[in-house]
Amino acid sequence: MKKHLSHWCLALALAALPALARAADRHFIYTEESTVQDAGEKDLETYTTYRFGRDAFYSAMDQSLEFEVGLGGSAQFASYLNFTQEFAAALPGGEPGLNTEGPVLDGVSTELKLKLADNVADPLGVGLYFEPEFEPDELDLETKLILDKKMGSWLVAFNLTAEPGFDYTDMGTSLLLRPSLGVGYFLTSRWFIGLEAMNENFYDDAPMRSVLSAGPELEYAGDSWWVAVAFLPQLANIGSSTLDFTDSQRDQVRLATSFSL
Repeated sequence: MKKHLSHWCLALALAALPALARAADRHFIYTEESTVQDAGEKDLETYTTYRFGRDAFYSAMDQSLEFEVGLGGSAQFASYLNFTQEFAAALPGGEPGLNTEGPVLDGVSTELKLKLADNVADPLGVGLYFEPEFEPDELDLETKLILDKKMGSWLVAFNLTAEPGFDYTDMGTSLLLRPSLGVGYFLTSRWFIGLEAMNENFYDDAPMRSVLSAGPELEYAGDSWWVAVAFLPQLANIGSSTLDFTDSQRDQVRLATSFSL
């Protein structure tokens, strides 16, 4: 009897290993969770975003390549290379045809994430996130307060993001305030389905814009990798009767992948 019991315990432990290996995986694409990598764990992640749809033809693709490593002590570090390419119809009065830009290196970023409370063991998961981005013409500092909670098969995450920016070319400043919310459900240990919403509030030289976007996402996690896709259409430009196409677009699709190293 004891021999059979030990076999069952071993089988259960082995079955749990893939789930444990995936415990730090990111489940939402636009909304951060408080979880961090264990000390020495390393991931290579890619984020590809296709943005399209304005009054005139508009099509853009952004690509981020991220190296992520756990520092221990509930801290995580990452560095990014960011690329972009845009195709847009000429503005009224401009040259006919398309104005194209890219693909170009749009900037480099570094990230530090700190986990202050666990989203399972504690009443609420809490994290802080800091990401300076250096661009050829601008410096941005993205900061986030992360709140999340895992309850059985449900996962809820909320971010409050503030991103001040400084433009070298005209010495101008800008501010982006972005609350975001993700609600998701683990269909199995490998499949996760969710819904994300975010409200981007732009403060700069142009009139203030408040863009609300929301849409579904789906993730599949392997033993040492995961892949996720999300569709995020613009639903409203709060305070305006028309959508915002100054900094935003009608739709965006994001594909994310991660591989453990």
